Amino acid sequence: MTPYIRSVNASGRDLPEGWELMRWVNTSVREQYPGRILIAEDMHKDPSITQVDNDGAAFHAQWDGAFVHPVRDAVIAREDDWRSMPAVADAVTTVYNADAFQRVIYTESHDEVANGQARVVSEVHADDPTGWFAQKRSTVGAALALTAPGIPMLFQGQEFLQGEWFRDDVPVDWDLSEDHHGIVRLYRDLIRLRRNWRDSTRGLSGHGVAVTHLDDEANLLAFHRWADGGPGDSTVVVVNLANAALEDYRIGMPSAGLWRLELNSDARIYSDDFGDFVSTDTEADGEGLGGQPVSALISIAPYSVLIYSLVP
Repeated sequence: MTPYIRSVNASGRDLPEGWELMRWVNTSVREQYPGRILIAEDMHKDPSITQVDNDGAAFHAQWDGAFVHPVRDAVIAREDDWRSMPAVADAVTTVYNADAFQRVIYTESHDEVANGQARVVSEVHADDPTGWFAQKRSTVGAALALTAPGIPMLFQGQEFLQGEWFRDDVPVDWDLSEDHHGIVRLYRDLIRLRRNWRDSTRGLSGHGVAVTHLDDEANLLAFHRWADGGPGDSTVVVVNLANAALEDYRIGMPSAGLWRLELNSDARIYSDDFGDFVSTDTEADGEGLGGQPVSALISIAPYSVLIYSLVP
């Protein structure tokens, strides 16, 4: 908890010796043990935590409060009108020091699911933490963590809908991994896309990010991820955080061509409770929209995520 190394009350730098201690340790590790990664549990969105120059603290990455808080708020909110898609867009696009991997992004941690709070599924629906609403909205949050720029972090059990709050004297219920094997598969498929398993979504491991469509009224967000850009690299993520499907809805796209649907989080293979809503590949050949050179039609289920890749 680095704020208490650099400060008495967890804000500012009123303990300069603490700041210098962190910098000395981190620069020493960088020099003597290259390839290691040093992560600050800081949560104050301070770019100097991960700066090496200008007397930065020289950590490689920091836990990012700019991601977890607005994303949790969005997926937990009971009413669709209470969600802020601009806040989610800001959470997705935040980057420190022009380096996408200087932040750790997540929806659950040992702090976020304790200390008066619970796991996302229980925050969504305390009486039905494995039901449709909890499944749908918790997996939207996970999909955002696994597709936005940053280092994704998962908390033990969230991949099979572990509920309630975290207690270190209560073991994870591993039987849930069998009961909800489809949700486990959804996490697996998201991780495979994040790792460019099929050589089609390299952009998810790149630094590039830009919002391509934002509709706060419809609770819809689309963003482009890329490393170098182009076929096999450029990836578009579409997020619907409304309890209503959208059919033949036009969004701006970063490039003309055929965009292949790599993942539909509403697919029945992920849960018997899901609707298996028909979402398909799409051709970006329409007029430009929202600052993008072209547009395409998409159809998306309630509380769902679609991931598209540009076909060579």
